[in-house]
Amino acid sequence: MSSVKEFWVNKFGGTSLANAQQIMKVRDIVFADERRKIVVVSAPGKEHKEDTKITDILLSCHRLIEKGQPFDELFSVVRKRILAIAEALNVNQNKMGKELDAIYVQLPKEKSANYAGSRGEYLNAIMIAEAFDATFVDSAEIIFLTNKGQVDEKSYDKVAQRLKNIEGRIVVPGFYGTGEDGSVKTFSRGGSDISGAILAKAMKATKYENWTDVSGIYVADPRFAVNAGPVANITYSEIRELATIGASVLHEDAIAPVRSANIPINVRNTNDPTADGTIISETRDIKLANLVGVSGKKPYRKVVLEKYMLNRDNSAKKAISNFLEHNNYTVDVVIEAFDTMTLFIYGDLEEKDLKLINEELLKSVESCTISDELVLIGVVGEGLANEKELVKRVSNKVDVPFEIISELSPIKMVLSFALEDYNTALNALVDLVVGK
Repeated sequence: MSSVKEFWVNKFGGTSLANAQQIMKVRDIVFADERRKIVVVSAPGKEHKEDTKITDILLSCHRLIEKGQPFDELFSVVRKRILAIAEALNVNQNKMGKELDAIYVQLPKEKSANYAGSRGEYLNAIMIAEAFDATFVDSAEIIFLTNKGQVDEKSYDKVAQRLKNIEGRIVVPGFYGTGEDGSVKTFSRGGSDISGAILAKAMKATKYENWTDVSGIYVADPRFAVNAGPVANITYSEIRELATIGASVLHEDAIAPVRSANIPINVRNTNDPTADGTIISETRDIKLANLVGVSGKKPYRKVVLEKYMLNRDNSAKKAISNFLEHNNYTVDVVIEAFDTMTLFIYGDLEEKDLKLINEELLKSVESCTISDELVLIGVVGEGLANEKELVKRVSNKVDVPFEIISELSPIKMVLSFALEDYNTALNALVDLVVGK
């Protein structure tokens, strides 16, 4: 590793590793470029729509154990699938059988679900390392997590010390490390993505390739937006803003390590490796595109509160805040004026919630108006300031009523629509961004 001038860290998701056929696609990708030195793998995902992920089966085994019920039959499903993959990859089945036996014995001894939740990655990494003639390194030996499930900074030195002198390719299981108590601990979400980012930063990789089942990050969710194709380049800030308004993109914890080290992320498609995918970096050339994404989040209720000089009534504002926090209502947007305060409360609110909100807030203000359900849609791009005619263009393009909430950040404009107009509005805004 020390003799390599440039290398990449590659993370492959569960759909990319669902069976031996998919794993061989991954092998072809890895061996197509000598710079692909470190491979981070997820557990085998679903082979088909009705299938169950290995991780989910293992977690179900843990739940049965907690209830004092037998888990043999369920664990046999894991055993059968792992051994089938091993056989197809020409991996030592006797060795994999012993690994499965050890997990079967250990599962009842574990109090938390972390161990069970991590074994799919562990088993897959062992098989893939052998199939790729690579070195297996257990992430429990090099990645350390705090009690809150966040990366412990000492991980970066541990990774570098352990991996720097290994020749050839290295396979590391994602999603887990070692907790403060010395036991296996998993990340709370986006686990393998985070593991890949940690290794990329620790090893000073020149690029972090994140392989999945889509050809990059799309302008909008392609399930709902007909003309939403992948974007070539997007910034870390744009990704973050899209996530705040509902987009299912890389989690912030999976971006932070590489962002701090200025390492670009390349999101690519295992099933279409010739596609360039999307490059995520600190900056991009906005001359190529002012806007890059559209995303919506729903449902919301718009709550308008009125009281003379409300903006100066700190006791009223504190009472409003305390009530909302105490009752776990999620307020994503707050707009204050002299006599009004507008709140956008996220979630499925029942009639009892609406009644409670109205009654309690009226104790602090003179009037309270609650809207029907709404959807908030954000239009995001580092070149937003250059779009001087954007509101006019939206008005001409979107054939349903809308309201401009505010430019909540320099690179995001948020609009509200009636819930039933979501698909119409989303597609119109996507067409505006892609120039249809």
